[in-house]
Amino acid sequence: MSIRQRSYLKGGLKNSKHECTLSSQEYVHELRSGISEEKLLNCLESLRVSLTSNPVSMETQHRHKPCWKSCSWVNNFGHEGLGLLLDVLEKLLDKRQQESIDKKNQHKLIQCLKAFMNNKYGLQRILGDERSLLLLARAIDPKQPNMMTETVKILSAICIVGEENMLDKILGAITIAAERNNGERFANIVEGLENHEALQLQVACMQFINALVTSPEELDFRVHLRNEFLRCGLKKILPDLKEKENEELDIQLKVFDENKEEDLIEMAHRLNDIKVEMEYPF
Repeated sequence: MSIRQRSYLKGGLKNSKHECTLSSQEYVHELRSGISEEKLLNCLESLRVSLTSNPVSMETQHRHKPCWKSCSWVNNFGHEGLGLLLDVLEKLLDKRQQESIDKKNQHKLIQCLKAFMNNKYGLQRILGDERSLLLLARAIDPKQPNMMTETVKILSAICIVGEENMLDKILGAITIAAERNNGERFANIVEGLENHEALQLQVACMQFINALVTSPEELDFRVHLRNEFLRCGLKKILPDLKEKENEELDIQLKVFDENKEEDLIEMAHRLNDIKVEMEYPF
């Protein structure tokens, strides 16, 4: 262990540039040790950098010769580290009095989870832990727009690349999270769209809505989800969103409208077929 690493273990990271990094197991030790909120913030930022840089840059250099050592950093951390990250996130989300440092740590934890799942192994580990989706759903917090932006982006990605029943799992997690606060399950997502000072949050929320609504193969389920969002306040917000004239947001709004139109056409064809069958039963 280097001098800088030993200094970190004794007193935490000294500055915001994160000049020192730890091994995967040293991060596990820090997360397990119950360090102070301020030291935790520095630890999480350093961990985020390590999760982002360690596995990717080294693996791509050995495309033809698999290098198990190069990809072992996130694997070694993930055996216990993911569980510790989720433990800390759950503890912070459960706190009734949220201090500023608690909110910063929550955001850093979401960033660490995002970096951790940015590879096949990490994604499988996160999807394999039943707490992951529920804690991510609980982190859909309009009062923390930056954290919520990253959270709904993560959930959008999981919805798209996950297994066949992933939509049901995500909807279940969102429902449970909403029930904890006695609210409608899509209320926080729609509230995020109402934050006109957080454009990226609005884009991310529309992207998440599109991911949820377009995922089902069944027409009735797609229509049901879309109507639930519209009843929850989306119908009222859409005109204001369309007036923003932002390219990223316009793309998501166009996707929403086009899929809605396609479903209306499909439904009209279905009703016409039913009408024909009733008029000419034989």
